[in-house]
Amino acid sequence: MSMSGVQLDAEINGLFNDMKLRSTHKFAFFKIEGKKKIVVDVCGDPCLTEAKEEDEAQFNKMKEQLSKEPRYILYDFGFTNKDGRIIKKLAFIFWCPDDTTIGDKMIYASSKDTIKKSFSGLSLEFQANDSGDMDYAAFSDEVEKKA
Repeated sequence: MSMSGVQLDAEINGLFNDMKLRSTHKFAFFKIEGKKKIVVDVCGDPCLTEAKEEDEAQFNKMKEQLSKEPRYILYDFGFTNKDGRIIKKLAFIFWCPDDTTIGDKMIYASSKDTIKKSFSGLSLEFQANDSGDMDYAAFSDEVEKKA
């Protein structure tokens, strides 16, 4: 349980493991429901990408589904870098738009560690506060450095 008292839905750990081991979804959004529980909101279709252009297209499709409310996001980066090395990494993105209410910002920020701790072995984290922050080039460069 988080400092805010928000609990994690049991389904989330299974979804994370499926994404990590079997690439079952390209992305997943999580939301806080009723100020009590973090639940799965939206999952993207399975999509294995090998070229950066393909991965960026999928990232942009994911961006189109962002709401005006905060979300926790898992995105499955998959591309081949300039050196021909295959990069495959799951990343955590905390989406918290600037125009979100203070109450929502507080509950999402204070519950972030609860969901992150359930994603064992996840080493990449990004925060975005507007659509301009959701920059595929910047994110993928960071993913490449950590891979």
